[in-house]
Amino acid sequence: MPLIDVIFILVMFFLLSSTFGVWRPLDVSLGGGGDIGVDNRQSTAETPPILITIRSVPGEQRVRVTVNGVEKPLEQLAAELNRLTVLGAQTAVLVPAKGTEFQQVVTILDEARSSRIRSVSLKID
Repeated sequence: MPLIDVIFILVMFFLLSSTFGVWRPLDVSLGGGGDIGVDNRQSTAETPPILITIRSVPGEQRVRVTVNGVEKPLEQLAAELNRLTVLGAQTAVLVPAKGTEFQQVVTILDEARSSRIRSVSLKID
């Protein structure tokens, strides 16, 4: 067997057995219609869930994020969620506006995952 064939087989082996991305699990429960109240099965805290809403900014790649009605930059979302968990919050409800791109929702969920929040529910109407 020529040397180039051996090198090709080794290169293919390393390409196919390598991991190029880090997969991190994120538990998301999908909420149906109805109220955004406290789900007694998920939260035993007396503090209601944090309400996160996202809305696309027309003509731009960024989103407008509000946490409990207060607009926050995306970079400060994890810090705000950490601050609210210190006050007793354990869960959050994410409500994307109609027309919000899926990648933007995933970006927000990833930011929420980097905080101390226990679980995030995704409410889609």
